Amino acid sequence: MLLREETGNAQVEFLLVAVVFIVPLVYLVAFLSQVQAAAFATEGAARDVVRAYTIADDDADAAARAAASVKVALEDHGLSAERVTVDVDCVAPCVTPGREVAVNIRVRVPLPGVTSIGLDSMVVPVEASHRGVVDRLRATP
Repeated sequence: MLLREETGNAQVEFLLVAVVFIVPLVYLVAFLSQVQAAAFATEGAARDVVRAYTIADDDADAAARAAASVKVALEDHGLSAERVTVDVDCVAPCVTPGREVAVNIRVRVPLPGVTSIGLDSMVVPVEASHRGVVDRLRATP
């Protein structure tokens, strides 16, 4: 003997489970994919900046190539160039044979959707470093 009719309860329970569990899970996956994209972008950009310095003819050319490579690496992964910091550490002139070039790139990844409500400070920093040496046997510019 049933005390009340239970038809239609499965639909309500499914909606409750979807809202409570699935929506935050989708948000987490979206956020983690942005962090992973930033990790790929910073690692590639750091490697490319060192490469730009090791093959350039002079420091001005190296800086221009480095800026272009960072821009391309970030755009390829859908990141904004205004959230990146690039630090190049070398003794000028950097393109001298035998000089070591060290690069550190930091990107601030915002939580999805929080910038639209004014919470710009909620970011996750992603950082990558790379070092390289200008070939000792190359001709001095």
